[in-house]
Amino acid sequence: MFFHEYLLPIQMVYALFPLIIAIFSIPYIPYQRRRYGRIHFGRLFIMYSFVLYITCMYFYIITPLPPFDYVLAHPLPVRIELRPFAFLYDFTEQAYWVLSGIGTVNVSHSAWFQTLGNIAFFLPFGFYLRYYFRRGRRQTLILALLLSLFFELTQLTALYGIYPAPYRVFDINDLLLNTLGAVCGYQLTPVLNRRFSIIFSNSFFSF
Repeated sequence: MFFHEYLLPIQMVYALFPLIIAIFSIPYIPYQRRRYGRIHFGRLFIMYSFVLYITCMYFYIITPLPPFDYVLAHPLPVRIELRPFAFLYDFTEQAYWVLSGIGTVNVSHSAWFQTLGNIAFFLPFGFYLRYYFRRGRRQTLILALLLSLFFELTQLTALYGIYPAPYRVFDINDLLLNTLGAVCGYQLTPVLNRRFSIIFSNSFFSF
């Protein structure tokens, strides 16, 4: 029950991923045969894992979906957070609560958990961009920023206008931390590559 809201996106992806992969494979497999002259299962596996990763990210952003009447009855006090590094204030405030004994902190909603989660969330994105898609550091930074901005706008637009009002906050700190996570993933790619290089080998399950 403690991390139920974080398991919900995974449950939704588990149900929908076979359909997503089937739709994705229709153009991708013929494209791979035209480009490489064969189906390279190592590349196919990595691309499928990338699609799974992006799908999980998206469902994490939009879920849990609250009832429409709840959104109307409980509007967000703040819809846009434009104070950069506001999470540092949350760090000190929550640390004071714990150290002074005047309050407790819900771990799954603490500033530490949210900050580290936003960074870790985009670590694989930096890895995929550098190793599989052969992007440089600057491109990785820009693409990570754009992806994070897409997610934040999804929240700000209340799921593209489906909801009558936003049910999550557009936060500039998420943009900063997500982008930092992707850059860290980019920098860690050589270390990860040494461990998983067999997956990318040209001789790995191809015909």
